[in-house]
Amino acid sequence: MLTIDQIRTAYTRSERVDLGDPTLAQFSMPLHETFYPLGFPLQIETNNEEVLNCAAANWHGFTQLFDTPPVRIRVGVQEGSSSECPPTPVCRVQQHLVSNVADSENFSVADLSQRFAYIWLTEAAVASPGYLRYFFLESTALSILATSYTTAIHAACVEREGCGILLCGDSGAGKSSLSYACARAGWTFITDDASYLVNHRTDRLVVGNCNKARFRPSAVNLFSELAGREAIERAQMGKPSIELNLQPLCSISSSFTSRINHVVFLNRRDATRQELLQFPVEVARYSMHQGLFSMPETLRVQKAMIDHLLGAGTLELRYKTLDWAIDRLTLLAERGY
Repeated sequence: MLTIDQIRTAYTRSERVDLGDPTLAQFSMPLHETFYPLGFPLQIETNNEEVLNCAAANWHGFTQLFDTPPVRIRVGVQEGSSSECPPTPVCRVQQHLVSNVADSENFSVADLSQRFAYIWLTEAAVASPGYLRYFFLESTALSILATSYTTAIHAACVEREGCGILLCGDSGAGKSSLSYACARAGWTFITDDASYLVNHRTDRLVVGNCNKARFRPSAVNLFSELAGREAIERAQMGKPSIELNLQPLCSISSSFTSRINHVVFLNRRDATRQELLQFPVEVARYSMHQGLFSMPETLRVQKAMIDHLLGAGTLELRYKTLDWAIDRLTLLAERGY
């Protein structure tokens, strides 16, 4: 900050008064590109080309599906005081603001009401593409999309002959394995873990990332094509998983969207008998509500969307083997029961 005397002296000498930019409000971000995660437009501005490269690799294959005002994210990158990858960020939400803070040099702030976010990162953070992608690019973009245009549901999604089925359940319930096994058996693959119900529609349209699937290392025993693939920790931390790019697999039919006809909760723990049963709608509702966060008016929309989704009823699939589960889901898709 300039003192009054410094400003007066420069003014008296008809010199340029350079006020500086202590908060980096005018920080130059000359690079920009538009991406379409989940089919929604997203504009990124940055001063670092690796940020755009990482975004392009992450959202490759997505095209525009929805004509909505774009989400805007500005990503500033500076040298930083450390050459080490930053720690895992801590996320906090209050009303329309979402913060994601790793340390004083690596953090993001998103304004859900304006569909805008800014991210500050060090070069060390950008040098770790998994860290940059998972903790900042993906989390920031999806937090805005999941509160502006969609309702996020922790579920896989597959489709057979126009009949979309959500596969819900806790972590480890088998969503990824069963959705991929269905795809190998001729179903259309939508997503293995995260489904996004598009708001303000009556057709229960879900969008997801059909480009890749993630598996626990034990899935090698189920799918031979996973043999020899390295299990890595997401963003160099957390539970190890095997990531499979589905785009080169000609045998897998995929789509970014599906209209949901059935909601099925998976249960591999209590499968003394393999069967398809009614599932309490209220339990399903509470399960889906617990992942929501947004402004009160948006939450009302999202809860109404979940009510509409569950209007057709909910089911529980108790199973031990993938083959039986696929056969039972096929019967559900073809006959409705």
